[in-house]
Amino acid sequence: MSNSSSILKDALKFHEEGRFHAAANLLLDGFHQDPQNVSIARQLGIVLHAVGDSEGAVDFLSRAYQSNPSDAETIAELVLVLHELERYDDASAVLMNGLNAGIETEAFATKLRAA
Repeated sequence: MSNSSSILKDALKFHEEGRFHAAANLLLDGFHQDPQNVSIARQLGIVLHAVGDSEGAVDFLSRAYQSNPSDAETIAELVLVLHELERYDDASAVLMNGLNAGIETEAFATKLRAA
């Protein structure tokens, strides 16, 4: 198992256990080791959103979105955070760009329903 895979696995476990700060710290270390890793950036954004750091969440989710503009999980989380920040035009733009990039709409809807 690669180091990134191990970090993601452990961070997801911490997140599920409600240990958000431990997950965030682990993911931040992983991000510093591999800033191009889209999965780590996305998961770090998700965890930051969970602990209430919406601005930080937008930063990392945006990084993941720029690398993969059709990823349903990233787009759903980013749209939710932007909406919470009352950045409605940005949320609409992300959604429209995702649709144009070929987002799988069923996966997107599933992610939104789970939120």
